Amino acid sequence: AHHRWGLRGLMESHHYGWWPSFVSDLAKGAFWTPGPTSAELLAALAAREVGSAGAPLALAAWQAWSEAILDYVPTNEDQYGPFRTGPSYPLVFLTLPVFPTAAHAMFGSRIFRIDYHMHAGSRAAQTAGAVRIGPEIRSLRRMEAKWAEGVALITEAASLAPERKRANAERLRVLGEFILCAVRTTIHVKEWWRCRQRLLGEADRTAACALLEEMAAIARREIANAEAAIPLVTVDSRLGWEPSMEYVCSPDHLGWKIAQVQRVLETELPGYHASQYV
Repeated sequence: AHHRWGLRGLMESHHYGWWPSFVSDLAKGAFWTPGPTSAELLAALAAREVGSAGAPLALAAWQAWSEAILDYVPTNEDQYGPFRTGPSYPLVFLTLPVFPTAAHAMFGSRIFRIDYHMHAGSRAAQTAGAVRIGPEIRSLRRMEAKWAEGVALITEAASLAPERKRANAERLRVLGEFILCAVRTTIHVKEWWRCRQRLLGEADRTAACALLEEMAAIARREIANAEAAIPLVTVDSRLGWEPSMEYVCSPDHLGWKIAQVQRVLETELPGYHASQYV
């Protein structure tokens, strides 16, 4: 590939070239002849990452994740929203907070938007947000279930890893759990957006109060999800870092997000509820 087409690098590592993952090795094998088949290479990589005892479980986990990713919906609002920052992404109701980013970051918070909204008709081939929000949530819930299956498998694989491979296997587990947290955040953000849109246009007091209760339940689920992400980014700080943004999902950022959602839960939602009776 290098001689025929001028291959110089692999896009999989374009942001993390200083620390490529096993996927880089797998991609490299696809461009190298003669070489092992993909199945042989995967088996060898699984044994290298977690040891021979846990390798079959790691392979099953990777298969589950490969199936799960097929339900990922690559929309602009998610790429520049909750899938950009992960579980540190806030739930905005009435007050737009300022997302804390490093002053020296190339883009910082300018490369994502925290005032989440579904793009509607901005492109000729794009379905209106109100039409696709339900299918997107259902798709991500399928992704969540399949990804969780992979996390359970990689957790078991890590438990079987020999001592010298234990830390590496643990990083794989933590990575899987972090992505699962990001998927759940995106589901919650979409559920939140749908409820908020309905609430702000709802004139019936009973229906509005029911929507407020639903939003409070979403907020509590997302706080728990963000709390679950803190030990993950503490174990492996690479999960909270991206070179053009710097840290956007560190323990501090997750703490900021939890406090922001708590304020919405304890102040903004009750305030809007009270306005129904003024």
